[in-house]
Amino acid sequence: MRTIALACGASLALGIAYLFVGRAVDAALAGAPPHLTFAAALACVLVSALLARQVGRMCGRALVRHEHDTRHTLLAHVFTLGATQRTKERAGRLVNTMTDGVERRAMHTSSFVAPMTASLLTPLLVVALVALTLDWVSALVLAVSIPVVPATVLAFQRAFKPVSSRYRAASRALAAQELDAIQGLSTLARMNAGRRMGVVLARAAEDVRVRVMRYLAGNQVVLLVVDAIFSLGMIVAATALALWRHEAGALSAGQALALVLLSTIMLDPLDRIGQFFYIGMGGMAAGREMKRFLAEEPAAVDAPDVREPAPCPPGTAATIRFEDVHFAWNPKVPVLRGVDLALDGGQHVVVTGASGAGKSTMSALLQGHARPDSGRILLDGHDLRDVPLAWVRRQVGVVEQSTHLFTGTLRDNLLIARPDAEDAALLEALHRAHLDDLLTRLPDGLETPVGQRGLALSGGEAQRLALARAILADTPVMLLDEPTAHVDLTSEREILAALDDLTRGRTTLTISHRAATIAHGGRSVDLQEGVLR
Repeated sequence: MRTIALACGASLALGIAYLFVGRAVDAALAGAPPHLTFAAALACVLVSALLARQVGRMCGRALVRHEHDTRHTLLAHVFTLGATQRTKERAGRLVNTMTDGVERRAMHTSSFVAPMTASLLTPLLVVALVALTLDWVSALVLAVSIPVVPATVLAFQRAFKPVSSRYRAASRALAAQELDAIQGLSTLARMNAGRRMGVVLARAAEDVRVRVMRYLAGNQVVLLVVDAIFSLGMIVAATALALWRHEAGALSAGQALALVLLSTIMLDPLDRIGQFFYIGMGGMAAGREMKRFLAEEPAAVDAPDVREPAPCPPGTAATIRFEDVHFAWNPKVPVLRGVDLALDGGQHVVVTGASGAGKSTMSALLQGHARPDSGRILLDGHDLRDVPLAWVRRQVGVVEQSTHLFTGTLRDNLLIARPDAEDAALLEALHRAHLDDLLTRLPDGLETPVGQRGLALSGGEAQRLALARAILADTPVMLLDEPTAHVDLTSEREILAALDDLTRGRTTLTISHRAATIAHGGRSVDLQEGVLR
């Protein structure tokens, strides 16, 4: 509201300046000195400029604040949705929404809406100013043109909404395909599929180009209509009105000039219609994307009355119970059909089974990524529905078959598990994960960059780094999802040796196909068609 008030104040000050110009002209024609009147006009122009500058600064600050808040909201929703829901949205599209989309939305909300609202109010101020200081008949005639601008904005919004939406959709699709291609570059090279992917990207880029050209063509139509018809027509009509009222004796020469100058202020909302196409339509299309994304419901969410139980005492292991658990990602395709499984404190159980049997679903449910359709899962005697998800994840450490390493140093990737860990704890975790040789070989020790997605490390080293993270987290429960699936035999032996240390004294649930991992565990159960055998 303050921005709108200041913008209206800037327009009002400029309007008063034009009135002083008219008085100065009348004074000059009458032979009186116009200096003071011109000085007053200049003072009003200065006030208008200062107010307009303040509006720009406020819009700039609001833009930065809105970008920050919107990205925070979107990122928080990403974490709320959880890993299972994020797989439904291609990463490239989501990144495009959180970067370019957020910028467009922030520009629309912070730098366009308030000035545009003030511009729509400006004609009312001008009409009131004309009626109070010049001629009520002229004010009445000018008032007839006021509905033109809102009607024009609504017409353009309806006409170009599909164009902006299709352009945003094509742009997000291209971003997703480009990210896929970059992340899979080594695979494309091995399969000699780079040229084919290039053709796919070229087609997607051409689709974006075509839609951009339609977008720009629409903008040219807007500019033509605004500049050639409305703006020119408004000035001609105002000039004719001023001459008519001057000849009728209702306006002096200076007042007639002031009327024409005041009519140019009424063109401000028309000038912003050109911005409306770029900023307004693009921002609203991005806003619709965000609204759809934020409307997605997470697979698991804390109940309003959940309470955090006391943590497991240090050195103790929690119990795990699956009690008649049924679950389906798709209601038509059941995954788990009455799973019953009990792990006492410190026990190690290995779950085997064919691909698609539901092993990873059991893992997702234990981590709190989703809720059972029926039955319940107890962690140390607590139903997972009755405790916060954050508490669950502090109790369950996870080592998956594919380890994600962040771009940064070895230290950065270890501190994710325990941000307050000192170097001694980091080095101890690396030692227990059998990474002494890696630390000796690296030129900068803990400060050595691991490369994007950990590409500077081998698969076995990356997996052992995941074990070091789990050691630092020091959770009472360990969930191992195919921890040796993508490593060679030498790395497998080192990982299994590290797992001996990691799982000692902890309740451990392992999911595996590999014989060595199965033999390394304790009790083994087989999951077939959603039922444990």
